[in-house]
Amino acid sequence: MELVCESLGFKGKGICKVHGTGFVIMCDRALPGERFLGCVTHRKGSYAEVTKIKTLTPHRDLVEAPYEYASYCGGCKAQNLSYEAQLRAKDEQVHELITHVGRFSDNSPGLETVLKAIVPCDIQF
Repeated sequence: MELVCESLGFKGKGICKVHGTGFVIMCDRALPGERFLGCVTHRKGSYAEVTKIKTLTPHRDLVEAPYEYASYCGGCKAQNLSYEAQLRAKDEQVHELITHVGRFSDNSPGLETVLKAIVPCDIQF
């Protein structure tokens, strides 16, 4: 099936929705804005998981991962996302948790921005 990743979720899984239904599909190594072909591997009541088969349109902030085995090891699923895009994804995830899980409003004090890391991770393997 053809999917478009809408955002990054827990543990770096790409979150997609089936057009017109709102049914959630999660995919490892899918990045927001990326269009890809995926094959369903499990289905639960409210969501399904897919395996990415082929990228049709890559993410606009795609970079080369600094770790040569990043696509195999699974340690950080967003290493091939630019640092700025990682910060945007982190900001969206924290905002989503605060507003939907914590039930705070968008006008609550302190929701303007998320604390940023001091420096990007530059671990050399």
